[in-house]
Amino acid sequence: MKKVAYSGIEGAFAHVAARRMFPEAMHVSYKSFREAYEAVLKKECDLAVLPVENSYAGKVADVEALLSEGRVFINARYTLPIIQNLLGVRGSRKEDIKKVLSQKKALEQCDEYIQKMGFYTEERVNTAMAAKEVTEMQKMSVGAIASLEVAAIYGLKVLEEHINVRDDNQTEFVAVSLQKDPIE
Repeated sequence: MKKVAYSGIEGAFAHVAARRMFPEAMHVSYKSFREAYEAVLKKECDLAVLPVENSYAGKVADVEALLSEGRVFINARYTLPIIQNLLGVRGSRKEDIKKVLSQKKALEQCDEYIQKMGFYTEERVNTAMAAKEVTEMQKMSVGAIASLEVAAIYGLKVLEEHINVRDDNQTEFVAVSLQKDPIE
């Protein structure tokens, strides 16, 4: 069974992309883009799925720097639609939320909605980490901005769907490996 590295925890957009690209593989979480990339170099994993560009936020500079090292091959590309949602603990309502947690780019992608609702914001490493923290906190006044997949994983209630500023928000991911075309 192929092992596929991704950055973040279960439910992160990179995890979602890795599952869609390689549904039969074992998906292995790493703390950073560099660690996922190095898992391939160290042969801990066969492939790494990394984000290269978001249609709203632009290129992912950290990943571009890794790819520019020229030590891996890009073997596949996948474009994941990014739809951000307001999530809260069971029993909460949109009106209860005072503060939202999410990844910096996700907060930027939902800026108009956040301003309209008057939310305070706090950045987290990624959207899945934000959702996991909201689940652990169990506060009615704290929400997360993340995907529907993450809501299901962490048992959060979807308070409002599709709160991104742009409808065409998407992220391109690449699968990289030490070999050309190891995907069969």
